[in-house]
Amino acid sequence: MKENDINNSSGTSNILSILDTWESYFETMDEGIGTTYERFILHRYFEKLKREYDIKSLLEVPSFGMTGVSGINSLWWAKNGLKPVVVDTNSSRIEKSRSVWNSLHYPVEFQYIDDLHTLPFDDKAFDLTWNFASLWFVPDLEKFFKELQRVTKKVLFICVPNHNGFGYIARNLFQKEKIEGFYQDNIIPKNFMHILETLNMKIKKSGYLDIPPWPDIAMKKEDMLRKIGLGFVLKDNSESDNAVFEKKCIVDYFSGKKPDLEDEILKYDFLERAPFPINILWGHHRYFIIDVN
Repeated sequence: MKENDINNSSGTSNILSILDTWESYFETMDEGIGTTYERFILHRYFEKLKREYDIKSLLEVPSFGMTGVSGINSLWWAKNGLKPVVVDTNSSRIEKSRSVWNSLHYPVEFQYIDDLHTLPFDDKAFDLTWNFASLWFVPDLEKFFKELQRVTKKVLFICVPNHNGFGYIARNLFQKEKIEGFYQDNIIPKNFMHILETLNMKIKKSGYLDIPPWPDIAMKKEDMLRKIGLGFVLKDNSESDNAVFEKKCIVDYFSGKKPDLEDEILKYDFLERAPFPINILWGHHRYFIIDVN
C-alpha cells in the first residue's frame, strides 16, 4: 500500500478529512486547540515511558494519522535528548515535516517506506516503537506487529481512536463509502489483541487518553464553538464579533515563541482521570503499553 494513492482518493469522509487537509496545516501552522491539547496530553505518557523504561532510542511508525502538522509527534523526545526515527509513506509529506524540524533545530531521522510490513531496521534497534491513530493505514496487522516486535527492544506504545466514543460513532454514521487503503477495523482493540497474544506480547497497561471537555468531531474546536454561538470562549481580546481565534500550534511551544502554551492548553484537562463510563463514552483515544518480550 502506498499512502500517496490513499491521499488521491475522492469523497473523503469526515473521519478521514485529514487525508484531504494535511497539506493545509503546513501553510497555516494552525492546528487548533483540539490537536494542540492531545499533543500535550501525549507528552505526559512520553515522560512516564521514558522514566519507566529508560528510553534511549525510539521509532515512530507510521507517523501519519493525527490532524494537524504531520510528522512532529515525536518532538518531545528530541527536546528531551533523543534523536527519533520517524517513518512515513509519503515522500512529499516527509519533506514538509523535515522543514519544520529544521526550523526548530531538533535532531530527527526521517525514513520513507512503501511497505509497512518490512521495516528497514536491525533487530531490537529501538527501545520504544510507537504510533498514534495510524493503525488503520496498515494492510496486514499481523505482519506489522511481527515487525514491530522484531525491531523493538523494550516496549510498544499504541494509540487508537476510541471507537466506542460518542464523537466517533456520530462521525461514523456518515462513513458510507469504502476508502481504498483504509482499514477501519484495525483500530478495534480485539482485532489486534489476539495478534499480541499469539506473538507472546503482553499489554502492561491500557486506558483512555485525550478526554477534553469538547466532543470528538472532525473540525477545529474553534469552528465548532463558533457554530454553536460560543466562539467568545476562545477568541482573542477583540470586541468585534468577527474577532479571529488566536492561532494554536505546538510548534510555537517548541520554538520558544509561546512558552506558556502548555499551561494555557492543559487547563482543560479535568476529565483526563474521569471514571467509567465517562472515559469510555467521551474519551477520544485509547492507549496500550505493550511489553514486547
